[in-house]
Amino acid sequence: MLVKHGPQTQQAQASGVNLAEALSLLRQAGYPDPTLEGIEGARVLQSVIDGLCELSMHDGLTGLANARYFRMALEREVHRASRTGETCSLLMLDLDHFKAVNDAYGHPAGDVVLRTVGRALSESLRPMDMVARYGGEEFAVILPNCLSAYAAQVGDRLRTRIAREAIHIGGQTVLHVTVSVGVASTAPWARPNAAALVESADRSLYKAKSQGRNRVWVEAEATTAVSSKERTALFNRPDKE
Repeated sequence: MLVKHGPQTQQAQASGVNLAEALSLLRQAGYPDPTLEGIEGARVLQSVIDGLCELSMHDGLTGLANARYFRMALEREVHRASRTGETCSLLMLDLDHFKAVNDAYGHPAGDVVLRTVGRALSESLRPMDMVARYGGEEFAVILPNCLSAYAAQVGDRLRTRIAREAIHIGGQTVLHVTVSVGVASTAPWARPNAAALVESADRSLYKAKSQGRNRVWVEAEATTAVSSKERTALFNRPDKE
């Protein structure tokens, strides 16, 4: 190996990074071998760091953003929407009865299903949107500058696309799966809170599941309406005697 034990390498070793194992992981993931003859040690180390950063942000099975990267992106988008006064919407999608697929056809078949669903989601969104594998059979979609009503339409379009997708398992076996979708959106008057947005979308997803699956559910938006009695108390001065 052409890596010299300079300050960068010592820092990596001190942090517990095993360079040999990192290189092995990169090769397995299909990255070019950074140890080719003629490459300086600093460039080797930089390529390892870049590759590991890339791997740390993406799901190894589907190639989508992973949960860690999703949380970072959602925080940024929620704060950006708060500054600009736009609405950011979030979709949480969960495959229906996915355990039955694994039980009937095996986990390799389940992996094919997850990859197919991930690809279908990516192909059905705007370039500005972001889809992530949130965990297990659950996916998340960030929709910048998208009102709740439009987000619900996007969710239903994704639901329909996935339901129609023919998933080929092995030889002649073709599967069809469905998803339940929960929708939540930020409010322009509320403080930016990515965690609260995820919780809201999760509640909508749970409702979609409990209502029969293969459907989209939008949590009722909070209202700032004030009753006439409240307006009187707030804005009208009592009559002078």
